[in-house]
Amino acid sequence: MIKYVKVKRNILLGENPGERYVARLFRGQDVNLDTIAETISNSTTVSFSDILAVLKALEMEISRAVLSGSAVKLGYLGSFFPTISAKSQPEAEKVDATTIKKFSCRFLPSSSFKHSLAKVKYQEADIEVKGLVE
Repeated sequence: MIKYVKVKRNILLGENPGERYVARLFRGQDVNLDTIAETISNSTTVSFSDILAVLKALEMEISRAVLSGSAVKLGYLGSFFPTISAKSQPEAEKVDATTIKKFSCRFLPSSSFKHSLAKVKYQEADIEVKGLVE
C-alpha cells in the first residue's frame, strides 16, 4: 500500500484557483544499502558483508557506466541512462561542448515494473503532521 496525506495548497493557476486540498505521498522511512543487504541476507544463505560488497560494487559500476555515457539496464527494475540538455544553435558549426548546459541521469522503469506501478493501491496515512488536514 502506498500511503498519502491530505495537504492544503494555495493554487494560483488553472480553472479553480484558491485554497484547495490535494493528496501528497507519505514516503515513510527511506531504505539504504545496509537495510537492503540485511533483508537479502536474512532471506538467503549469503552473508550481510558479501551482499553489501556486491551492492556497493553495483552502485559504483552504475555510476561509472552512466558517467562514461552508457545506459545501464537492470532487467525487471529498468534502466539508468545519461542525458544532456543543450542550447540550440542556428548552424551546426556553432554546436560544441560549451553549448551543453547540463549532464544528468534518468531512470526508466521496465515495462514489467511499470505494470506493477500501475497496480499500486493507496491508503491514507494515519499520522498527525502540522499543516495537514485533520
